[in-house]
Amino acid sequence: TMIEQIETLSNIASEFSSFAKMPTSVSENVNLKSTLENCIALFKDSSHAEFTFNCSLEDAFLYADKEQMLRVCNNLLKNALQAIPEDQQGKIEISLKRKEDMLLIKIKDNGTGIAEDKMSKIFTPNFTTKTGGMGLGLAMVKSIVETFGGKIWFETERGSGTTFFVLLPEYRES
Repeated sequence: TMIEQIETLSNIASEFSSFAKMPTSVSENVNLKSTLENCIALFKDSSHAEFTFNCSLEDAFLYADKEQMLRVCNNLLKNALQAIPEDQQGKIEISLKRKEDMLLIKIKDNGTGIAEDKMSKIFTPNFTTKTGGMGLGLAMVKSIVETFGGKIWFETERGSGTTFFVLLPEYRES
């Protein structure tokens, strides 16, 4: 038991260390549409949830770090999947659209929703609603999104699910 506890504490320390010193970002033109498509394909194959992706844009570029954007998309999709009770058919709706000079991602699940007393803490490091995990995922996502000039927020309804919104500046060649 003691060894397990030490390993757990060691893992927590490692996670905080990684969070504190996010890798140096290497910004480039990133096709957000194909990044989302790749992430969805990964989760679609490894889960029993039904995924839908709505995007009428030919392409959607932003100037960001590709790995960090993959991390954002993967984390939000993983959280959406984990919010759905095991005895329920999961439905995850993802959309990407242009809103003026910004790109808006919506990721909606039909999970349990977020309790009112937990809403204000959702993006706080070391806060989690799950039994496993370090509570760094959404804090990291928020940090990445804000680094690239974006915003993240959510809407939730107990028993119906949660929708996360990510708004990022679109990259257009001048």
